[in-house]
Amino acid sequence: MKIINFFELDEKANIVKEKKFESDSDKQIEVPSDDFFKETEITDILGQWLVIDELLEVDNIYVDHFANKETEITWIKLPEKYVKENYMANYEAEDECPLGVDALIKEDGYPIGVVTGCDSIKQAKVDNNLDGHKYKGELGIKLNNDNFLVYKQGDEEFKLVKTHKNWDRGRRTI
Repeated sequence: MKIINFFELDEKANIVKEKKFESDSDKQIEVPSDDFFKETEITDILGQWLVIDELLEVDNIYVDHFANKETEITWIKLPEKYVKENYMANYEAEDECPLGVDALIKEDGYPIGVVTGCDSIKQAKVDNNLDGHKYKGELGIKLNNDNFLVYKQGDEEFKLVKTHKNWDRGRRTI
C-alpha cells in the first residue's frame, strides 16, 4: 500500500496543487470534478487530499475519506489543523494537540503503540533513552489499527507506517 498522489482542492473541486509520488502502482486516478464527490457523504471538499493505491478502511472519525471501489483507491482528507500547523512538523511542547492528530510511539525504531487524542504536544513529544531502549514519538494521524500516517519533514513527504509489527524486543543482535 502506497500513497500515489496528493491534491489540494478548492471548494469547487478544482486542483490548486498536485504532486504525484513515485510508485509502481498502475492505478488510474480520476481527476476531481464537481460531481466526483457527489456520491460520497463528504460535504467539504476544500483542503488537502492523499490518494492511496488500495482500498483502506479508515476508522478515525476526524478524517474525511472515501474508498472508490471501482478503481480500488482510497482518498483521505488531511484535517485542517494538521495542515495549518505545517503537518505538525514544527511544534512546541506547550501547544495543544488538535482533534484528529495522534502520536505514534516507537521503541528502538519499532512502533509499539499509538496515543490517540493526545491532550498536549508535550504528552506526544517523546524522545529519550530508558532501560537501554530509545523511545521516540511522531505526530500524525491514526487511520486504523494497522496504519498510521506521518509527514517526514526532512523528506518532505507523507508515509504510511504499519503500527503492528512482529518483533521480539528481547532478541536483539549486537
